[in-house]
Amino acid sequence: MSRSLRLLFATALLAVLALGTVASTAAGGPKILDARMAPVTVPNQVLQGLTGGGAPWSIEEGKATLFADGRLHVEVEGLIVIARGNNPIPQGRAIITCSSAPAVSSPIVPFSTAGDAEVNARVTLPASCLAPAVFFVGVTATGAQPWFAVTGF
Repeated sequence: MSRSLRLLFATALLAVLALGTVASTAAGGPKILDARMAPVTVPNQVLQGLTGGGAPWSIEEGKATLFADGRLHVEVEGLIVIARGNNPIPQGRAIITCSSAPAVSSPIVPFSTAGDAEVNARVTLPASCLAPAVFFVGVTATGAQPWFAVTGF
């Protein structure tokens, strides 16, 4: 009998965990973007109104996730200028484009010389955001914000 109770308890626990996961996903709205990121490889390449960095970059790993309620998570690792072997920009942010135009920016985050950065933010998306893309940009001392990585590849 104790084996039957353990099995019943384990099944009930799994059901509670499954319902909790579904409820938390539904509460935030659907995931509208979940994509890997690719670096800028052509200097000064313009995509969706944003100008890329002035040199080719490489990336070890990059990923962006965006939910309908505006939750945004972007993580880049090893995002560096190929010729330098490091990242010379100390700050970055994510920019979301909708309908091929910049729509909203995240707060600024630290961007290490190893090319690592993480954005965890909630942004206010426009009422209509067709074909969203997420760019990771550097924030330079002059205020320029060249993109170094983008979703969609």
